[in-house]
Amino acid sequence: MTREKGLKGYENSLAIVQSSMTGKSRTVHEHSKLVFTIPFNLTAEEEMDGFPYPFPDSVIREHLRNAPKSDFLRARLYFMEFLYNLFSAVLEEVETLKDWFKAAKTYRDVAEAWSLHLEKEGRNDLYQRVVRMEYRRDERAFQKLLEKEEIEVKDKFDPAVFDFIAKQTQNKIFELISFVGKLVGDDNCNSPDARVVIYFDEAHYLTNISMYGDSPSLNLYDAFCSAANTLLPSPVFFLFLSTQFSLSRIGPPQTVSSSARPYNYSGQNNIRPPFTELPFDCFGSEPLIRPGEKTLKDVSTIHFMSQFGRPMFSSLMRAMVHGTEWYIVNLARAKLIASSKPNTAEMTDDAKLAVLAVRLLLDFNMSRADRQTQMVRLVENHMAIAFSIPKHRETLSIGYPSEPILAEAAARQMNVIRSDWKVMNTPLLLQDFAERGLVDKGERGELVARLIFTLAYDEAAGAYEKDTSENRDDPVDESSEFPFYSRGVPLKYFIVALFGKTHAEHIFKSHPDNVRNGQTFEQAFERAWVRFTHFQRAGNSSVVSTEAAWAAAARAMAFQCSPGQAGIDIFIPVLLRDEKLQEEIMTGILVHLGNRISAETKVRAEIDEQDIGFFPAQPTNSLNANADNRPYITIVMELGVLPFYQTQAENEAKSAATKADCALSPAENSTTARNVATSSRRPAMVAHPRYSIFAVGCSPSVYNVVEDKDIYATLLSYRHILQEHPRQKPDLLSAVRRLKPFWIVGPKCFDWAGETKLSSEDPAVGPVVEGVYIGNALSPVAEQDGAFMANSQ
Repeated sequence: MTREKGLKGYENSLAIVQSSMTGKSRTVHEHSKLVFTIPFNLTAEEEMDGFPYPFPDSVIREHLRNAPKSDFLRARLYFMEFLYNLFSAVLEEVETLKDWFKAAKTYRDVAEAWSLHLEKEGRNDLYQRVVRMEYRRDERAFQKLLEKEEIEVKDKFDPAVFDFIAKQTQNKIFELISFVGKLVGDDNCNSPDARVVIYFDEAHYLTNISMYGDSPSLNLYDAFCSAANTLLPSPVFFLFLSTQFSLSRIGPPQTVSSSARPYNYSGQNNIRPPFTELPFDCFGSEPLIRPGEKTLKDVSTIHFMSQFGRPMFSSLMRAMVHGTEWYIVNLARAKLIASSKPNTAEMTDDAKLAVLAVRLLLDFNMSRADRQTQMVRLVENHMAIAFSIPKHRETLSIGYPSEPILAEAAARQMNVIRSDWKVMNTPLLLQDFAERGLVDKGERGELVARLIFTLAYDEAAGAYEKDTSENRDDPVDESSEFPFYSRGVPLKYFIVALFGKTHAEHIFKSHPDNVRNGQTFEQAFERAWVRFTHFQRAGNSSVVSTEAAWAAAARAMAFQCSPGQAGIDIFIPVLLRDEKLQEEIMTGILVHLGNRISAETKVRAEIDEQDIGFFPAQPTNSLNANADNRPYITIVMELGVLPFYQTQAENEAKSAATKADCALSPAENSTTARNVATSSRRPAMVAHPRYSIFAVGCSPSVYNVVEDKDIYATLLSYRHILQEHPRQKPDLLSAVRRLKPFWIVGPKCFDWAGETKLSSEDPAVGPVVEGVYIGNALSPVAEQDGAFMANSQ
């Protein structure tokens, strides 16, 4: 930190607020080797987890706790006396260690030597001495000040007494800096840089102790900051570390600041917003992986996965002996749900929300104050990362960035939720969160799609592990009853889990719809794999490519595309074969969400990889036999199709036509006709074979993992008023339509306008039949041109 001359109030302190295991303590400890630092750890003994380092400074914690709580000014005075005694004791300690600093040549050398001294032996003795010291005022100097300022002191708690002690404390700080400067031949006390840092780890201990009497809205943290604020002219800086922060306590919003005198003379609040920019993905000078270096087996080890995300995972991994690395996953599970018993389904709402958020990329509803409080709890207790807290400090941005270890932990907790009948299953749980406003409505179709893909992936992982348990040679957690989700699964297992065996069989036999004489799906993707334990958000279209696909597979993630992405909404990386990860073996599943509510017009939805630059460009006139002809998969998900109601006769007629078309054989529909129809659009030699799947509806007849279509309908918010009407007789539905809840051409809406086109009989609209279609035609089956529909009605 750099001081500015003429500092504004409260600019000599900063709160560092971030989730658990993000390296807050390590960061300030390493910083103590650069700047002379006085560290305090206020962790309460009952909150200690594992083997804390350093151990709590309980003597300091209890001394601060004993500050007067009935009067804010008395508390400030108590803390100022503490600071005076602290700097006095530190100065004495440094003077006795003159020989210890003999080799020091710079301030940084002194800081590192001092840090080592406290780490080895001097810390506890020093702090014991501080709390035993009694502040003794220099009465002669004090009386001289009173005479000069013509101040009359009423009692020992008079503000003049506080100001005098503050001045004495500043003098002690400058004495300390001057002494250190003389040790290294630099007596410049006027440097703009902070020469002394004091930090309090687990600073929320102070915020949790409230004042009473005349200051019930304040706490000991407020009183300490107010005292520290008077040391602005001195080159000392205060840091407050915590996971458990509240926006109304540490770094309070400008509109509700509770500390005394937080404003400068212009009326502007200068409390710094909490600092959140802590290390993430710490891998040193060498990359974790380069193209062509590692296989799926290599990247699915706990050792490799632990190197992503917060630094504590990799630090723990370095301390593990072979065979104990699964402890890290179990620790992540316990941390994620804030419970030492992760195998029980008795989780709090916050814990369940955290589990789903890690995997499904939930958007949190921040429009309500109570929801902001819940988001704070996710950071405090459930491993959420605070991305940013704006200057006004009235909101915060949080989320769960890509951490493969945490995603594996969340996958196992989702298994707990699904397998215990005493609790709600995952879709019902997500519906409950959405209805209570815990999850932002946002794009419900995207959320439901991510849920369906995640459930299918988990089911595929379980099926694959069961089928290969006897022949597998990669490391497994022998003590766990869960699949190892991060291993990845063959694509065919995923397709079966997603659409069910019946649909999958037809998909496997299908051919590409954009080239002649293409291989079947099963042949093209015979050795293909998918690996995604969680979704992440793409910032733009740059990551929707095979170049990014191999890196995404290395982290076991799929992408929710950015709102500006044209044509597709979700991108799932696919390895064409289990070889070393690189662009040349990658393709993908490109997903478009239609979410239509009717099928009044014939619509064709094509996803063309060339439109998004998915594969690297290649010459269009190349005749090279080695030209890139990797296949890709497209899925159009019409999750919310709701056909308009028609007359009973029309429905019966359309139903008969639909049944007739469904009777056509797969071969007649899925191969010859479609290939001929599309082959003229561009030369086959440069086309990447496209295997198109069109899924209509969101029910068990479409998706194997959908058990209750009503839950998904609620999630999608696509329930049509006529579908929900309790009386389904045609005449009663007609009466509802005459009430005009919506407008379409026909007599129910326009008979009052005379005999015109508006009042003519409703146009015949064929209902869209739920099912899985092969090809790129999105019109009802009766109007399809060669597309095959695999429907299990």
